[in-house]
Amino acid sequence: MIEIGMTPGAAMAFITAGAVSSVPAAIAVWALVKKPVFLLYLALGLTGAMISGFVYQLSGGAI
Repeated sequence: MIEIGMTPGAAMAFITAGAVSSVPAAIAVWALVKKPVFLLYLALGLTGAMISGFVYQLSGGAI
């Protein structure tokens, strides 16, 4: 992805969020927890992915 123009921070966020936003994983979590917990799972996972992407980008992709 980086070879075709994606910034390192965006690539890090994309890879990190992949585990949270995958449909099979989301279905498994949905089956185990109630709706508010599931929404918190999504919110924390996607927010964490964005923050990790920002930090990675600001560090110059050297972490």
